[in-house]
Amino acid sequence: MPNIDHCLERLALLDRADRLLNEVRVYGQHGSIRETLAQHRLLLGEARRHLDSARSVGRLG
Repeated sequence: MPNIDHCLERLALLDRADRLLNEVRVYGQHGSIRETLAQHRLLLGEARRHLDSARSVGRLG
């Protein structure tokens, strides 16, 4: 895969992670603290997967 494709893929993954992290900050209490924390944990886990994927782009090829 050419370098520009790696860069574009990495930017897309970082953009997804950033969007998820913004959701954690923007959307506050919508129910119990337990439900809010569980939702934030899910969003943070998904963001972490996108960041890890972005880190590995380019190393595989």
